[in-house]
Amino acid sequence: MVIGNKLPWRLVLRMHWPWLVGTAAVALAARTWVWWGGKVPFTPTPFQIGGVALAIFLAFRNNSSYDRWWEGRKLWGGLVNASRTYARQVITFLGGPDADTWHTELVLRHVAYLNALRRQLRGQDPLEEVEGLVSTVEFDALKTQRNVAAYLLHTNGVRLAAAVAEGRLSEQRFMWLDATLTELINHQGGCERIKSTPVPLAYRFFTHRFTRAFVLTLPLGLVEQLGVLTMATVMTLAFVFLVLETIGSILEDPFGLTPNSLALSAICRTIEINLRQQLGQKQLPDAVVPEHRGVVDVLL
Repeated sequence: MVIGNKLPWRLVLRMHWPWLVGTAAVALAARTWVWWGGKVPFTPTPFQIGGVALAIFLAFRNNSSYDRWWEGRKLWGGLVNASRTYARQVITFLGGPDADTWHTELVLRHVAYLNALRRQLRGQDPLEEVEGLVSTVEFDALKTQRNVAAYLLHTNGVRLAAAVAEGRLSEQRFMWLDATLTELINHQGGCERIKSTPVPLAYRFFTHRFTRAFVLTLPLGLVEQLGVLTMATVMTLAFVFLVLETIGSILEDPFGLTPNSLALSAICRTIEINLRQQLGQKQLPDAVVPEHRGVVDVLL
Protein backbone atom coordinates (compact mmCIF):
# COMPACT_ATOMS: atom_id res chain seq x y z
CA MET A 1 0.00 0.00 0.00
CA VAL A 2 1.30 3.43 -0.89
CA ILE A 3 1.58 5.66 2.16
CA GLY A 4 2.82 9.20 2.64
CA ASN A 5 2.04 12.36 0.73
CA LYS A 6 4.05 11.91 -2.44
CA LEU A 7 2.87 10.28 -5.65
CA PRO A 8 5.13 8.13 -7.82
CA TRP A 9 4.84 10.34 -10.90
CA ARG A 10 7.61 8.50 -12.68
CA LEU A 11 5.78 5.22 -12.22
CA VAL A 12 2.49 6.76 -13.38
CA LEU A 13 4.07 8.17 -16.50
CA ARG A 14 5.78 4.85 -17.22
CA MET A 15 2.41 3.10 -17.10
CA HIS A 16 0.83 5.44 -19.65
CA TRP A 17 3.63 6.66 -21.88
CA PRO A 18 2.68 4.58 -24.98
CA TRP A 19 -0.79 6.14 -25.12
CA LEU A 20 0.53 9.59 -24.29
CA VAL A 21 3.07 9.29 -27.09
CA GLY A 22 0.31 8.11 -29.45
CA THR A 23 -1.86 11.07 -28.50
CA ALA A 24 1.04 13.44 -29.00
CA ALA A 25 1.70 11.94 -32.44
CA VAL A 26 -1.92 12.42 -33.50
CA ALA A 27 -1.88 16.00 -32.18
CA LEU A 28 1.34 16.76 -34.03
CA ALA A 29 0.02 15.25 -37.27
CA ALA A 30 -3.27 17.16 -36.98
CA ARG A 31 -1.49 20.44 -36.22
CA THR A 32 0.85 19.95 -39.17
CA TRP A 33 -2.08 19.18 -41.47
CA VAL A 34 -3.92 22.35 -40.42
CA TRP A 35 -0.74 24.42 -40.71
CA TRP A 36 -0.42 23.24 -44.34
CA GLY A 37 -3.94 24.48 -44.99
CA GLY A 38 -5.82 21.23 -44.57
CA LYS A 39 -9.21 20.90 -42.89
CA VAL A 40 -10.16 18.51 -40.10
CA PRO A 41 -13.79 17.33 -40.39
CA PHE A 42 -14.41 17.44 -36.64
CA THR A 43 -15.78 20.00 -34.21
CA PRO A 44 -15.29 20.18 -30.44
CA THR A 45 -19.00 19.48 -29.71
CA PRO A 46 -18.91 15.64 -29.98
CA PHE A 47 -15.83 15.56 -27.75
CA GLN A 48 -17.44 17.82 -25.18
CA ILE A 49 -20.46 15.56 -24.97
CA GLY A 50 -18.35 12.40 -25.13
CA GLY A 51 -15.94 13.69 -22.50
CA VAL A 52 -18.74 14.32 -20.01
CA ALA A 53 -20.29 10.91 -20.69
CA LEU A 54 -16.92 9.18 -20.36
CA ALA A 55 -16.13 11.01 -17.12
CA ILE A 56 -19.44 9.85 -15.62
CA PHE A 57 -18.78 6.30 -16.82
CA LEU A 58 -15.30 6.33 -15.25
CA ALA A 59 -16.70 7.71 -12.01
CA PHE A 60 -19.17 4.83 -11.72
CA ARG A 61 -16.41 2.35 -12.53
CA ASN A 62 -14.04 3.84 -9.94
CA ASN A 63 -16.76 3.95 -7.29
CA SER A 64 -17.44 0.25 -7.89
CA SER A 65 -13.74 -0.57 -7.63
CA TYR A 66 -13.31 1.49 -4.47
CA ASP A 67 -16.32 -0.22 -2.90
CA ARG A 68 -14.55 -3.56 -3.47
CA TRP A 69 -11.32 -2.20 -1.97
CA TRP A 70 -13.07 -0.73 1.06
CA GLU A 71 -15.15 -3.86 1.64
CA GLY A 72 -11.94 -5.90 1.61
CA ARG A 73 -10.45 -3.58 4.22
CA LYS A 74 -13.53 -3.85 6.41
CA LEU A 75 -13.43 -7.64 6.18
CA TRP A 76 -9.81 -7.69 7.30
CA GLY A 77 -10.65 -5.24 10.04
CA GLY A 78 -13.24 -7.77 11.19
CA LEU A 79 -10.59 -10.49 11.07
CA VAL A 80 -8.35 -8.38 13.31
CA ASN A 81 -11.08 -7.95 15.94
CA ALA A 82 -12.30 -11.54 15.77
CA SER A 83 -8.72 -12.85 16.05
CA ARG A 84 -8.09 -10.90 19.24
CA THR A 85 -11.41 -12.07 20.61
CA TYR A 86 -10.61 -15.68 19.72
CA ALA A 87 -7.21 -15.57 21.46
CA ARG A 88 -8.73 -13.96 24.57
CA GLN A 89 -11.48 -16.57 24.73
CA VAL A 90 -9.05 -19.47 24.28
CA ILE A 91 -6.69 -18.20 26.98
CA THR A 92 -9.39 -17.30 29.53
CA PHE A 93 -11.91 -20.09 28.87
CA LEU A 94 -9.76 -23.18 28.41
CA GLY A 95 -8.18 -24.63 31.55
CA GLY A 96 -7.03 -27.93 32.98
CA PRO A 97 -3.59 -29.57 33.04
CA ASP A 98 -1.12 -28.29 30.43
CA ALA A 99 -3.49 -25.44 29.60
CA ASP A 100 -0.59 -23.29 28.36
CA THR A 101 0.28 -25.95 25.77
CA TRP A 102 -3.30 -25.95 24.50
CA HIS A 103 -3.38 -22.14 24.39
CA THR A 104 -0.16 -21.99 22.37
CA GLU A 105 -1.33 -24.67 19.92
CA LEU A 106 -4.73 -23.10 19.29
CA VAL A 107 -3.43 -19.53 18.98
CA LEU A 108 -0.43 -20.33 16.76
CA ARG A 109 -2.67 -22.39 14.48
CA HIS A 110 -4.82 -19.30 14.15
CA VAL A 111 -1.75 -17.28 13.15
CA ALA A 112 -1.08 -19.96 10.53
CA TYR A 113 -4.69 -19.58 9.38
CA LEU A 114 -4.29 -15.83 8.80
CA ASN A 115 -1.05 -16.28 6.86
CA ALA A 116 -2.57 -19.04 4.74
CA LEU A 117 -5.65 -16.92 4.00
CA ARG A 118 -3.52 -13.93 2.99
CA ARG A 119 -1.43 -16.00 0.62
CA GLN A 120 -4.50 -17.75 -0.86
CA LEU A 121 -6.08 -14.40 -1.64
CA ARG A 122 -2.88 -13.33 -3.37
CA GLY A 123 -2.59 -16.51 -5.43
CA GLN A 124 0.51 -17.65 -3.56
CA ASP A 125 1.43 -20.96 -1.94
CA PRO A 126 -0.54 -20.92 1.35
CA LEU A 127 1.84 -23.39 3.04
CA GLU A 128 4.94 -21.23 2.79
CA GLU A 129 4.37 -19.35 6.06
CA VAL A 130 2.50 -22.12 7.91
CA GLU A 131 5.43 -24.42 8.64
CA GLY A 132 6.65 -23.98 12.19
CA LEU A 133 3.27 -22.80 13.44
CA VAL A 134 1.68 -26.27 13.36
CA SER A 135 3.04 -29.76 14.00
CA THR A 136 4.91 -31.68 11.30
CA VAL A 137 2.12 -34.23 11.02
CA GLU A 138 -0.50 -31.51 10.58
CA PHE A 139 1.66 -29.67 8.06
CA ASP A 140 1.93 -32.81 5.94
CA ALA A 141 -1.85 -33.26 6.11
CA LEU A 142 -2.34 -29.68 4.89
CA LYS A 143 -0.57 -30.50 1.62
CA THR A 144 -3.66 -32.38 0.44
CA GLN A 145 -6.11 -29.59 1.23
CA ARG A 146 -7.48 -27.31 -1.48
CA ASN A 147 -8.47 -24.60 1.04
CA VAL A 148 -5.70 -24.61 3.62
CA ALA A 149 -7.05 -21.64 5.58
CA ALA A 150 -10.52 -23.15 6.00
CA TYR A 151 -9.00 -26.48 7.08
CA LEU A 152 -6.86 -24.80 9.75
CA LEU A 153 -9.94 -23.08 11.15
CA HIS A 154 -11.79 -26.41 11.04
CA THR A 155 -8.94 -28.07 12.93
CA ASN A 156 -9.17 -25.49 15.69
CA GLY A 157 -12.88 -26.24 15.96
CA VAL A 158 -12.14 -29.97 16.25
CA ARG A 159 -9.53 -29.34 18.94
CA LEU A 160 -11.93 -27.15 20.90
CA ALA A 161 -14.55 -29.90 20.74
CA ALA A 162 -11.92 -32.30 22.08
CA ALA A 163 -11.26 -29.87 24.93
CA VAL A 164 -14.95 -30.05 25.82
CA ALA A 165 -14.79 -33.85 25.84
CA GLU A 166 -11.77 -33.74 28.17
CA GLY A 167 -13.50 -31.32 30.55
CA ARG A 168 -11.15 -28.44 29.78
CA LEU A 169 -13.91 -26.28 28.30
CA SER A 170 -17.57 -25.96 29.22
CA GLU A 171 -20.21 -26.38 26.55
CA GLN A 172 -21.42 -22.82 27.05
CA ARG A 173 -17.94 -21.42 26.49
CA PHE A 174 -17.45 -23.72 23.53
CA MET A 175 -20.57 -22.18 21.95
CA TRP A 176 -19.08 -18.71 22.38
CA LEU A 177 -15.83 -19.82 20.79
CA ASP A 178 -17.72 -21.53 17.99
CA ALA A 179 -19.55 -18.26 17.30
CA THR A 180 -16.16 -16.54 16.96
CA LEU A 181 -14.98 -19.24 14.54
CA THR A 182 -18.17 -18.74 12.53
CA GLU A 183 -17.50 -15.00 12.40
CA LEU A 184 -13.98 -15.69 11.12
CA ILE A 185 -15.19 -18.03 8.38
CA ASN A 186 -17.81 -15.48 7.34
CA HIS A 187 -15.09 -12.85 6.91
CA GLN A 188 -13.03 -15.34 4.92
CA GLY A 189 -16.01 -16.09 2.70
CA GLY A 190 -16.47 -12.38 2.05
CA CYS A 191 -12.83 -12.05 0.98
CA GLU A 192 -13.11 -15.08 -1.28
CA ARG A 193 -16.27 -13.66 -2.84
CA ILE A 194 -14.43 -10.45 -3.79
CA LYS A 195 -11.45 -12.42 -5.11
CA SER A 196 -13.50 -14.84 -7.19
CA THR A 197 -15.94 -12.25 -8.59
CA PRO A 198 -14.07 -9.64 -10.63
CA VAL A 199 -15.66 -6.59 -12.16
CA PRO A 200 -17.64 -7.86 -15.21
CA LEU A 201 -15.50 -8.21 -18.32
CA ALA A 202 -17.76 -6.02 -20.46
CA TYR A 203 -17.45 -3.21 -17.92
CA ARG A 204 -13.65 -3.43 -17.90
CA PHE A 205 -13.28 -3.98 -21.65
CA PHE A 206 -15.41 -1.09 -22.87
CA THR A 207 -14.08 1.34 -20.25
CA HIS A 208 -10.56 0.59 -21.44
CA ARG A 209 -11.41 0.88 -25.14
CA PHE A 210 -13.60 3.99 -24.86
CA THR A 211 -10.97 5.85 -22.84
CA ARG A 212 -8.17 5.16 -25.30
CA ALA A 213 -10.31 5.88 -28.35
CA PHE A 214 -11.31 9.20 -26.80
CA VAL A 215 -7.77 10.37 -25.98
CA LEU A 216 -6.41 9.34 -29.41
CA THR A 217 -9.09 11.20 -31.38
CA LEU A 218 -9.31 14.22 -29.06
CA PRO A 219 -6.67 16.26 -31.00
CA LEU A 220 -8.79 16.08 -34.15
CA GLY A 221 -11.64 17.93 -32.46
CA LEU A 222 -9.53 20.65 -30.85
CA VAL A 223 -6.73 21.39 -33.28
CA GLU A 224 -8.48 24.12 -35.29
CA GLN A 225 -9.67 25.93 -32.17
CA LEU A 226 -6.53 25.64 -30.03
CA GLY A 227 -3.80 25.94 -32.64
CA VAL A 228 -0.36 25.81 -31.02
CA LEU A 229 -1.91 24.94 -27.64
CA THR A 230 -3.32 21.67 -29.00
CA MET A 231 -0.39 19.52 -27.90
CA ALA A 232 -0.30 20.73 -24.28
CA THR A 233 -4.09 20.65 -23.89
CA VAL A 234 -4.72 17.18 -25.28
CA MET A 235 -1.73 15.71 -23.43
CA THR A 236 -3.08 17.05 -20.15
CA LEU A 237 -6.61 15.79 -20.80
CA ALA A 238 -5.33 12.44 -22.03
CA PHE A 239 -3.25 11.99 -18.88
CA VAL A 240 -6.25 12.77 -16.65
CA PHE A 241 -8.56 10.31 -18.40
CA LEU A 242 -5.92 7.56 -18.56
CA VAL A 243 -5.14 7.90 -14.86
CA LEU A 244 -8.85 7.82 -13.94
CA GLU A 245 -9.30 4.62 -15.93
CA THR A 246 -6.21 3.06 -14.35
CA ILE A 247 -7.39 3.85 -10.82
CA GLY A 248 -10.43 1.65 -11.34
CA SER A 249 -8.28 -1.18 -12.69
CA ILE A 250 -5.89 -1.01 -9.74
CA LEU A 251 -8.51 -0.89 -6.98
CA GLU A 252 -10.70 -3.71 -8.26
CA ASP A 253 -8.34 -6.31 -6.72
CA PRO A 254 -7.77 -5.21 -3.10
CA PHE A 255 -5.76 -8.33 -2.23
CA GLY A 256 -3.08 -8.03 -4.89
CA LEU A 257 0.59 -7.15 -4.58
CA THR A 258 0.50 -3.71 -6.17
CA PRO A 259 1.43 -0.58 -4.17
CA ASN A 260 -2.29 0.30 -3.97
CA SER A 261 -3.46 -3.08 -2.63
CA LEU A 262 -4.26 -3.69 1.01
CA ALA A 263 -1.32 -4.09 3.39
CA LEU A 264 -2.21 -7.67 4.30
CA SER A 265 1.29 -8.67 5.39
CA ALA A 266 1.39 -5.78 7.85
CA ILE A 267 -2.09 -6.62 9.14
CA CYS A 268 -1.22 -10.30 9.64
CA ARG A 269 2.02 -9.43 11.43
CA THR A 270 0.21 -6.98 13.71
CA ILE A 271 -2.31 -9.67 14.66
CA GLU A 272 0.50 -12.18 15.25
CA ILE A 273 2.33 -9.79 17.57
CA ASN A 274 -0.88 -9.09 19.50
CA LEU A 275 -1.72 -12.78 19.87
CA ARG A 276 1.78 -13.78 20.95
CA GLN A 277 1.71 -11.04 23.56
CA GLN A 278 -1.63 -12.39 24.80
CA LEU A 279 0.14 -15.74 25.21
CA GLY A 280 2.78 -14.01 27.31
CA GLN A 281 5.62 -14.56 24.84
CA LYS A 282 8.60 -12.20 25.02
CA GLN A 283 10.28 -13.06 21.72
CA LEU A 284 8.09 -11.31 19.19
CA PRO A 285 8.49 -11.00 15.41
CA ASP A 286 9.35 -7.60 13.99
CA ALA A 287 6.53 -5.47 12.67
CA VAL A 288 6.29 -5.08 8.91
CA VAL A 289 7.56 -1.60 8.10
CA PRO A 290 7.29 0.36 4.85
CA GLU A 291 9.88 -0.41 2.22
CA HIS A 292 11.22 2.83 0.82
CA ARG A 293 11.37 2.98 -2.95
CA GLY A 294 12.35 6.45 -4.01
CA VAL A 295 9.29 8.64 -3.41
CA VAL A 296 7.09 5.62 -2.76
CA ASP A 297 6.64 3.85 0.55
CA VAL A 298 5.22 0.40 -0.07
CA LEU A 299 3.65 -1.58 2.74
CA LEU A 300 2.89 -5.13 1.66
